[in-house]
Amino acid sequence: MTAITTSAQAARRAVSWAASAEDAAQAARARRQKGDQWASQRGGRGNSVDWYERAESYERTRDKAVAMANMWANIAGVLHLAEEGEPS
Repeated sequence: MTAITTSAQAARRAVSWAASAEDAAQAARARRQKGDQWASQRGGRGNSVDWYERAESYERTRDKAVAMANMWANIAGVLHLAEEGEPS
């Protein structure tokens, strides 16, 4: 892994993680919706559980990506202050 040396690099990393979080959130919504469709069908309860479990997996991925985006945004802020010569 390469070292992050500028606030711009850290900000790009934050944006990338934020995009990953959004992708995971969309995937979770789609899978939860599919689970709801299966749950509404007669005999579809078993299939709906699988879809809900997949949605939960994507929600955990989303949560991690949000945390990483926040971390990188904070790092970008500190690096920006350092680049400007201001005390953090």
